[in-house]
Amino acid sequence: MWDSLSIKEVVECAKDPYPSIRKWIKDNGKKAIGSTFADVPEEVIYAFGFLPVTIMGTNKPLKKAPSHLPDNACSLARSNLELIMSYERDIFDGFVLPQVCDTTQHLSDIWRINFPDKYVESYLAPRQADRPSARYWVKEEIERIISSLSNWSGKKITDEDLWGAIKIHNENKILLKEIYDIKKNNPEALTNKEFFALMKLSQQVDKTELNQSLKKIKESLKPGKNNGYTDVILVGITCDPPEIYDLFDEIKLNIVGDTLLVGTRYIQGIVSADGNPIDALTERHFKRGFFSPIHDNVYKNFEEVKALYKETKAKAIIYVHIEFCESQEYDLPDLKKMIKNEGILMHTLDTEYQTLSLSHVRTRLQAFFESLKGGSL
Repeated sequence: MWDSLSIKEVVECAKDPYPSIRKWIKDNGKKAIGSTFADVPEEVIYAFGFLPVTIMGTNKPLKKAPSHLPDNACSLARSNLELIMSYERDIFDGFVLPQVCDTTQHLSDIWRINFPDKYVESYLAPRQADRPSARYWVKEEIERIISSLSNWSGKKITDEDLWGAIKIHNENKILLKEIYDIKKNNPEALTNKEFFALMKLSQQVDKTELNQSLKKIKESLKPGKNNGYTDVILVGITCDPPEIYDLFDEIKLNIVGDTLLVGTRYIQGIVSADGNPIDALTERHFKRGFFSPIHDNVYKNFEEVKALYKETKAKAIIYVHIEFCESQEYDLPDLKKMIKNEGILMHTLDTEYQTLSLSHVRTRLQAFFESLKGGSL
C-alpha cells in the first residue's frame, strides 16, 4: 500500500494517513499501537509485530477534549486527545505514552480513564540526560515496556526480532537524511512541504513498505538550483498545520536545518548495530538533539540552535511556537533574548492545531522576509 507512492501521493496521504492505516491493519491483521511525542522506542513496538503510529494531532474541530483539558492546555495535547476520542479510536489497540511535561503526565491518566478497553502504558524517559543515572533509567524503561507489551500480547520477542526492527528503522532514517541533503542543496528538487510530509508519514505507517517508496523518490529527484531561495532553520517541536510549509515554499524559504521532533531529531535516532539491542536503543536516547522542559543546563537549547545556525550558514531562524506548550513557553523568552544578543535574525511563528486561517501568519512572515531581503532588520 505504501511501497509505491509518488511524492504527490505522499503529501496527500500525510495530510490524513488514517484511512490508509485503517485499511492496512484490516488487510494485514495487525494491531496498531499509538504514541505521542517523544522518544518512545518504536523499534520495540515493531519487533512485536505491531504497527507503531505517532499521534500528531488533528485539525478537525475539538468536541470532547475541552471537557478534559482546559483551553490554556497545550494545543498539541488537546488535539491528540480529540483525535482519539472523536475520530480515530477504532484504529488503535493500545498506546504507549511518553511523559515529558506536566501536561503529558496528566494526559496519561486522562487517557487511561477514557480508554479502559485499550492497552495503555507510560514511557518515562529522563529529561535531565546528563545525570549519571539516566542511562540506567532508560534501559530499565525499555525493558519494562518490553515486559508490559509481552504480558498484554502474550508474545515474546528475541534479540533477533529487535535487530530486525532496528535495521528497518535505521534504513528509514538514512533514506530520509539522504533526501534531506538533496533538498537542502537543491530546493527546487523537493519543496519544504513535500520533504516534511515524508518525515511525518515515516512516523505513522509501515516502514518496510514506505522505505521502498523513499528509495524510488530519492532516485527520481533531479538536481536543481538555489534560485532565489533564502536558507533558514526551523526551531521547535513540530510545525502544524502543514499548510505553513506552503507559505515557506511560496515565499521561497529553504529549510536547511531544524530541531523538530518530526524532522532532524527523528533522523538522529539511528541506532548503533553493535552489542546488545537494548543497550543500543538506550544509547540512541543520548545521541539526539535537545528536547526537554527540564534543564540541567539552561543554555543548552540556545547553544544547539546557535551551532545549527552557524553550521548551515542560514540567514535567519524561524521558531514555530505551539500555543500554550509548556516547554516552549519556558524556553522561548530566554532563547529570543540570547539569539538577539548574538545579532541573529529570528522570527516567531505562533500557531495551534485548530488554526483555520493562516492569513496573519502569511502577513507577518512576508514582512519578515521582505525586511530580511532588504537588510533592515
